Amino acid sequence: MATEKPSWWARVRQLRALRAHPARIGDAAVLQSDLLGARMRDEIRARVEALCGRSDCDRLRPRLDHAALRRSPPGTFGRAYADFCAANAIVPATISDAFADDALRRNAAIARYICLHDMFHVLLGCDTSLPGELRITAFIMEQRYFAAGKPFLALLASVAPLLRPHEFRQIRHDMQLGRELARRAPILVAEPLEDWLADDLGAVQRRLGLPVTA
Repeated sequence: MATEKPSWWARVRQLRALRAHPARIGDAAVLQSDLLGARMRDEIRARVEALCGRSDCDRLRPRLDHAALRRSPPGTFGRAYADFCAANAIVPATISDAFADDALRRNAAIARYICLHDMFHVLLGCDTSLPGELRITAFIMEQRYFAAGKPFLALLASVAPLLRPHEFRQIRHDMQLGRELARRAPILVAEPLEDWLADDLGAVQRRLGLPVTA
C-alpha cells in the first residue's frame, strides 16, 4: 500500500540532503524531477511500466558491475559502455534501495532514463560535448518522451547554435542526426538495454535500428 506523499517542503529538504551524498545523486535527480513536475507522456510511462512489471523495481534500480563490464570482451555493448564511462570519468547515476518504491514508480520513466543516459551515448555514437548531448536531447524530443517535445526541439534548434557559434555546423549536424535516429529506433527507455550488455555492440545497434558505430 502506497504511503502518503510528503509535503513539497519536506521533499525540498530531502533533496538538499540527497545532494550532499555522492552515492545518492540518482535519487536526487529523480526527486528534483518530481518537484519540478516533470512527467513523460502517458504512452512512454506505460511502456516503461510494462517493461518493469507490476511489482519489480529492478529495472528502475539497475545494478551494474563496471569492473566486470570492463573485463568483458572488446566489442561488446557492456565493454563499450564501461569504457565510455571510465574515459569520461562518469559515475553512472543509480537509484538506491533507500528511495521509496512508490515515489520511484511515480517517476518510473524519468528514473529509468536517468540510469540509462550514458548507454544512450554509446548506442547513438556520441561523446559528452555539447553537440553530443544535443544529439541525445534531439533524439528523446523527437521520440516525444515529453508532451512539449516538438516545440522545445524547435526552440533548441534556434537557440543552441547561438550559444556556441564556432560549433554551429556540428550542433546542427548532431541535432539533425538525433532526430533521424529517433525515427528509426524504438523507444529506447522502454527497451531492456541492461539485458544486452554481453552482446556485440553492433548487433545491439542493428536490433534497435541504429547505425553501427566503431
